[in-house]
Amino acid sequence: MGLHISRIEIRNFRNFRHLVIDDFPAHAVIVGENGVGKSNLLEAIRLVLDPSISDARRMLREEDIWEGHPAGLAGGAEVTIVVELRGFDDDADAKSILSSATVDFDPYVARLTYRFAPRTEIATADGSQVQPTGRPLIAKDYDVVVFAGDRETNDVRAIRREVALRVLPALRDAEGDLQNWRRSPMRDLLERLPLDPANLEATASAIATAVDQLTKDANVAKLEGHLTDRLGDMFGPRMAPQPTLGFASSKPDELIRAVRLFFDTARRRSISDTSLGSANVIYLGLLLEALSQQRLDEEFIATLVAVEEPEAHLHVTLQRHLFRYLLRTGPSLILTTHSPHIAAVAPVRSFIVLRATGNGTTGATTAAIPVSDKEAADLERYLDVSRAEVLFASAVVLVEGLAELYILPALAEAAGFDLDAYGTVVASAHGTDFKPYRALLGPKGLDTPHVVVTDGDATLDKRGVREAGLKRGAKLNPEPSRSKALLEQIALLPETDAADYRTTRDPLASELQGHGIYIGAQTLETDLCSLFGEEIIQAFEELNTNTTARDDVSRGVANEQNTTVDPVLRKKMLKRIGALSKGRFAQRLAAHIAQADLQGRIRDATQTPWNLPLDEQALRRLGTASYIFLAMEHISRAARGTSLFPGPTTPFANGQASDAGQ
Repeated sequence: MGLHISRIEIRNFRNFRHLVIDDFPAHAVIVGENGVGKSNLLEAIRLVLDPSISDARRMLREEDIWEGHPAGLAGGAEVTIVVELRGFDDDADAKSILSSATVDFDPYVARLTYRFAPRTEIATADGSQVQPTGRPLIAKDYDVVVFAGDRETNDVRAIRREVALRVLPALRDAEGDLQNWRRSPMRDLLERLPLDPANLEATASAIATAVDQLTKDANVAKLEGHLTDRLGDMFGPRMAPQPTLGFASSKPDELIRAVRLFFDTARRRSISDTSLGSANVIYLGLLLEALSQQRLDEEFIATLVAVEEPEAHLHVTLQRHLFRYLLRTGPSLILTTHSPHIAAVAPVRSFIVLRATGNGTTGATTAAIPVSDKEAADLERYLDVSRAEVLFASAVVLVEGLAELYILPALAEAAGFDLDAYGTVVASAHGTDFKPYRALLGPKGLDTPHVVVTDGDATLDKRGVREAGLKRGAKLNPEPSRSKALLEQIALLPETDAADYRTTRDPLASELQGHGIYIGAQTLETDLCSLFGEEIIQAFEELNTNTTARDDVSRGVANEQNTTVDPVLRKKMLKRIGALSKGRFAQRLAAHIAQADLQGRIRDATQTPWNLPLDEQALRRLGTASYIFLAMEHISRAARGTSLFPGPTTPFANGQASDAGQ
C-alpha cells in the first residue's frame, strides 16, 4: 500500500477528550453509533490535511471544544490533532516532499500537527503586548498553527498541495455537482485532454451551422423576438441584452464545457435520468479517475479519499459489489458507515470502531489483530455471511451453533433483557474454534465486551475425548503458562460419576468464567433440563407425534434431573432431538422459554427470593443450566451496567474478570 494515514491522535476536539488510533488502516471502515463522532473524526483529518479549508475555518469555536473539558474555550483549552503518514519508503518524491515532516526512518513516518491554543501574549488596542489577565478567553484570543514534523516553524502548506485529500460529505448532491461545470470531476478529466485544435475549430463551425439551421424555424425566431423586446424594456436601451437561442457555444475553447456524460450509446439518458444511488456511484467513479490521472501527471504524491455514509441510496447488492472492489484496490479510502453490507465485505483488518464513554469517544482498530492470514480470511467469510453484526455490537455472546442462537435470546427475553435495546448480539462461531473470534473482539481488536458460551462435552465422545469443553476453554486462556497448567489439571479429572467430580471440576470452570468463558456440563439440550424440562417435552411433542419418541424424550428429561445420569437414556433423548434437527427443535423450544416465568423458576429452583443475591449454594441448585445464567449476567453488566440476576457469586460479580472477556 502506498502513502496512507497510519496514526491519529486527537485531544479536546468535539467528541474526543483523547482519542488515539495506532495502526490506522490504509483502507479504513469507521463504524459506531449515531453521534459518536465519525464525521468529527473526518473533520479532524481535514483540519490537518485539506487544502480547500480556509484559515478562518480552522479557527475553532466554543462548540468545537470537548464538552467535558473543565475550563472550555474561555479557560484556555488547547486542541491538538496529530496525523502520521506511512507507506512512502520506496517513493523518492514523497520522501522529498515530506522531508520536513519525517520523524522516523524505519519505516519512514511523517507527522503533521494541528494546534489551536491561546496566544502567549495578547495585543491591546494601542499595540502594546500584555499577558492575559484572567478574563474569560474568546476565539480571537487563540492562534492556529499547522506544522510538519516536530517544529512549529515547518510549513505544511506545500505538503497539503501534494497529498490530495478529498472528502465527500454525507449530505451530498452528486447529481447537482455532476451537472455543475465548476464542481464536476468531469471538468478536470476533460480539461486535461490533448484535444486537436483543428478538430475543435471544425466542430465549432459545425455547431454554428447547426444553430443557424435551428433558428430558421419561425417559432424559434418568434420566441427570440419576444425575449428581446421584453428584456429590452426591463433593462432599458443602454443595457439591453441580445438573447439568442442555441445549444452550445461556438467558441472552440468553450466547447469542452458542453460535453455531457450519457449512459447509453444513443446519448439519450443523461445524469438527470439516473437514480440518486447511481449518481453517487458515477460521481465517485469520476472522482477516482480524475485523481488517478492527476497522480499519473505527478500533480501530487498521494491520494486520500474519505466518504461519509456511502450507502446512501444504494441497493444492498450494489453496496457489496462496489465496496468489495474499492476497499481492496485504488487509493487510500476512508469510509464512515452504518451499513452492515459494506462492513461485511471489508477486509477484516480495516475496521475502526468508535464508542461513546463518559470520558469522551474512544476508538479501537482491527489493523493488528493477532490472527494468521488464513484465520483473517476465515473471519472475512464469517463477517460476509453473518452481515457483520458483531462489528456494530456493544456486547457479544459467542456460541457454538444454531440452537444457541435461538435459545439464548429467548432466555434474555424471559429475564427482561432486551438484547437489541442494548446492542447485544448472540453470534455463532459455527463450531468450537472460538480463538479467531476472541482475537477480533479482544483488546488487540475491536475491544468489545464478550463472553464464550460452549458445551462441556464432559463424557467420552466418538474420538475418545472427554471434557472437550474444558479443554477448549483452557486453550482460550490468555496466559499460555496457565493454559498449559489447566490442561494438565483437566487430564487428571475423575470420571463424571465419581463422588468428587464436581468439587474437582467446578474450580476449573469458575476460573475460566473469570476470563469470560462459560462451559456447560454436557450439551445445551441436556443442560436445560434442570430448569426447562416441561418446555423441552412440550416443544418436542409439538413437532413429533410418535409415542415412542415422545417417551424417550420424557424419560431423558427426568434422567437429567436425577442425581445419577443414565448415559443410555441421555443418548436416546439426544438422538430423538437430532432426528428433528437441533435447530428446528431449538426454534420451537425458544418460543416456550421466552414465555416462562423465569424469576419464579429460579426462585423455586434455588429456594432464594428473587430480590436476594444468589450465593454459591443457590447457584448449584440451578443445576447444569447455571453457566448460561452466569454468562448472561456477565454480558448484562457489560452492556447495561446493571445486574440481570440478583448478584450471583461469580468471579465476574466480584470484579475479577480479566480483560480478555471484557
